[in-house]
Amino acid sequence: MSDIKILLGGDDQELVATFRAVMVELTGFELVSIGKTSNEVLGMVATEQDVDVVLIDENIGPVPAHDLVRDIAMQRPNCAAVLLCTTVDESALTRALEAGARGVLSRQPSLEELQSRLSTAAEWSRGMSKWIGGGHVDAVGGRRGRIVALAGAKGGTGTTTLAVQLALAAAQQPGRSVCLVDMDLQAGDVPSYLDLVHRRSIADLIDVAGEITGTMLADALFMHGDGPHVLLAPSDPERSEDVTALATRQILGALRSRYDIVLVDCGTFMTEGSVTAIELADRVAITVMPDLPCLRAAKRMVRLWSRLDVRKSEDVVAVLTRQSRKNEIQPDFAARILGLALTRTTVPPAFRALEKAINNASLSRVEDDGFRRAVRQLAGELGVLDSAAVDPGGGKRAMTGAP
Repeated sequence: MSDIKILLGGDDQELVATFRAVMVELTGFELVSIGKTSNEVLGMVATEQDVDVVLIDENIGPVPAHDLVRDIAMQRPNCAAVLLCTTVDESALTRALEAGARGVLSRQPSLEELQSRLSTAAEWSRGMSKWIGGGHVDAVGGRRGRIVALAGAKGGTGTTTLAVQLALAAAQQPGRSVCLVDMDLQAGDVPSYLDLVHRRSIADLIDVAGEITGTMLADALFMHGDGPHVLLAPSDPERSEDVTALATRQILGALRSRYDIVLVDCGTFMTEGSVTAIELADRVAITVMPDLPCLRAAKRMVRLWSRLDVRKSEDVVAVLTRQSRKNEIQPDFAARILGLALTRTTVPPAFRALEKAINNASLSRVEDDGFRRAVRQLAGELGVLDSAAVDPGGGKRAMTGAP
């Protein structure tokens, strides 16, 4: 049997040093990573697919330890989480188990205690992995879709237009399930673009976010005739404050487990919900126009995400919209101003075609070949479409500062 892989989450240097020393003495165990924050731990859980057990310090932040355990259970149902507690008693064990942990450990465990708890948790984890691999779970455990978040540097950059277009393009690929989430919670405009009326929204999932079922999602989602399912922003902007970070994590986790692609329109105004979506996304794109005020606004926004430890600038890609050879600012210059990677694909202006399509509720049939081609190429770059489904023709250029 291969070594049991352990991930440690905690920023207490004494705790980390203690576990490093103890782990060296254990045979058959390997400490593969250490995450200082809950955000780092969640990211590592998503990328380190061979991790068997996650040890979580009860004092970790910014997301509380018990909430982090729930997020891990939602994201990786076959990964065992064990809480490290100062006081190990019945109350601590009950709270941990209610959150989804596989047990608790003292922050200063004996060698025998540590070995026993890790072995038990790893046995459960590997058993669950085989169970999932054998197809014995429903879609919640067996699927991990891709979340792509789009945000606008400022209003009018085409974020919602692109989010809708990408969702429509992805839904046309056979066998691909797609959900479009309007996370522009104060000014969501997806209904206008898709000409839809629906009485349900993300607000209806807040109170049940921790235990979302397929039926609950079906009631809240709008099934669009052109393929994508749509989760709308609240009709009352004041309800945007109800969409907390925890609720957003749980809702997006439920959607990720049921859809191949989850496209999130985060809008321009950063709320707790939209910032959390940007943090959780597999790919984040910010839409910018080729003018200095917009480029500077995008730079400020990405720097804010970095300061808040939401998203590193190197993990963000910029999409240049309304781009024409006649513009004074061209892609290479825009990339230097932004200090970000630009997508190979730029989106040309298509004012008349888009105006006609929106007014006639026919966004899936925009009468502009260049615009439609750009959307499909961009969908391929962002992982929304498989490369084989992307039209290979037209207008590709070298990646500028690509990650």
